[in-house]
Amino acid sequence: MGQAGIGPIVFAAQVGASNNDALLLLLDQFTALRGEMETLRGMVEEQAYEIRRLQQDSLDRYTDLDSRLSSIYQEMDATPVTSGTTATAPQVASTAPTTAGVAAGSITTATPVNTPAGAVASQNSPATTPMSTTVGAGVSSVPAIQTGILTEQQLYELALDSLLQEQQFQTSISQFGQYLSQYPDGRFVTNAYYWQGQAYVNLSMFNEARQAFETIITQYPDGRKIEDAMYSLGAVYHRLGDNTKARQMLQDVMTRFPNTSAANLADIYLRSIN
Repeated sequence: MGQAGIGPIVFAAQVGASNNDALLLLLDQFTALRGEMETLRGMVEEQAYEIRRLQQDSLDRYTDLDSRLSSIYQEMDATPVTSGTTATAPQVASTAPTTAGVAAGSITTATPVNTPAGAVASQNSPATTPMSTTVGAGVSSVPAIQTGILTEQQLYELALDSLLQEQQFQTSISQFGQYLSQYPDGRFVTNAYYWQGQAYVNLSMFNEARQAFETIITQYPDGRKIEDAMYSLGAVYHRLGDNTKARQMLQDVMTRFPNTSAANLADIYLRSIN
C-alpha cells in the first residue's frame, strides 16, 4: 500500500516541474521580446530626432532665404525711385563682381585675362546664344554647347547657384531662360520663373520681374511658389509706383495664405506702404 501511494506524488512532482519549465520558457521569451521592443523604440526615437533635425535645417535655410530677400527689398525701398526711371539696387553695386562683362540684353567687349588670343574676335561679335554670358571675373564658363548636355535638374541648379551663391544675376537670367526653353513643362518651371524674377529685381529691371511673377500667377496658379510670387509681385508693383495694385496683391497673399512666411512679409511690407 505504501508503494501504491508514491506514484501519484511522483506524478504530481513531475507535473509541477513541467509547469515551472513552461513558465521559465515564457519568461525567457517575454524578456527577449521586451529587449527587442526596447531596441525598436530606440531606433524610432533616433529616426524621430533625425527627422526633427532635418525639418529644422530646412526651416532655417528657408528662413535665411526669406531674410535675405526681405533685406533686399528693404534696401531697395530706401532708394528713391523717380518717375520714368528705375533706381539701381544698392546690393548689386556692392555684391556683384565688377567685371561680369554682361549688360542687360548684350555682352560687352571686355577681354578676359586668361582668354586665348583667338577668342577675342568671337567676343566682339554679337551673341548667338542666350548662354554666351560670363561668370566670375569675365571668364566665359557656361557656353551653350555645355548646357545642352546637362540634365534638367543640373541646368536648374546651375542657374540657381549663379543667382544665390555667385550672385551673377544676368548670368542666372540667361540660364533660367535656357532651362525654360529646353524644359517648358519641366519639374522646376515655376521655380525657374520665380528666381528669374528675383534676378531681375536685383538688377532693378522691374518690368521684366513683373512679367516673370505674373506668368506664375496666371499660368501656374497651383504652383509651389505661388504665394512667394504674389508677395514679390506686390513689392514690384510698389517699386513701379502702382501702390493700388501693390496693396491689393499683398492683401491677397495675407488672405489666401495666412500664417505663412509670405503672409508675414506681406503684412510688414503693407504696413510700410500705408
